[in-house]
Amino acid sequence: MQLEEIEQDYQEVKKSFQERDNSTVATEIAREMPEFPILEDVFGYLIDVFNGQVRRDNKTPLVFHSIYLTKLLYLCGEKNLDSHLVAALHDVIEDTDVGEEELIRQSFLEGREYLIKYLEILTEDKSLSRDPDGKTLPQRYVTHIKKMIGAPKEVVNLEIVDRFSDMMDLEYILELPDEKRKMRLRSKVLKVSSFVANIISDREDYNPNCLALFNAKLDKLRNEHEVDISPEIVTP
Repeated sequence: MQLEEIEQDYQEVKKSFQERDNSTVATEIAREMPEFPILEDVFGYLIDVFNGQVRRDNKTPLVFHSIYLTKLLYLCGEKNLDSHLVAALHDVIEDTDVGEEELIRQSFLEGREYLIKYLEILTEDKSLSRDPDGKTLPQRYVTHIKKMIGAPKEVVNLEIVDRFSDMMDLEYILELPDEKRKMRLRSKVLKVSSFVANIISDREDYNPNCLALFNAKLDKLRNEHEVDISPEIVTP
């Protein structure tokens, strides 16, 4: 699918989560990926543990993000179940009351307990600052990138589409006063480009469709808002 099709699908699915029963929407999306029937159970679990939390817009269920990224990997041709489980579960430990010990006991992780280690890699250290300045990466992101360099391909593919998602729903930035908006857009481009540039460096096992989609969105964001800033290279 082309960037414009993905952007439209993203908005349509988001609207469905805002307006319809989330369990029903999640089941419909899971059934779009018939190779992985286990995703119905996984998505049902996500609906339960995210427990009605909403995003900063106060209307989009937080669970939309995890479920859509799982679908996005599928649309990019990713047919590895581990990748889909990592995508679906990547924010559970960080954004819900569920801990590793409880998560690892879930039936959909039976025989795949090693994925907990992948999820640990994806969990940020929230004690570190992420305050943007439009010039350099905040310490939280530098530390997180170092953690992900050399990570399993399932982590890398999820991170690429997660950073694609970072470039959607930018209304909260675009509505800011001019100078602050420019600074936040520079910070956004610096963040997403630095994450992806560093984690794919010197490796070829990532999903090329995920990277192509990310690059198309990044180019569009740079061009539309005239943002000229290069990725920051992090030393492991």
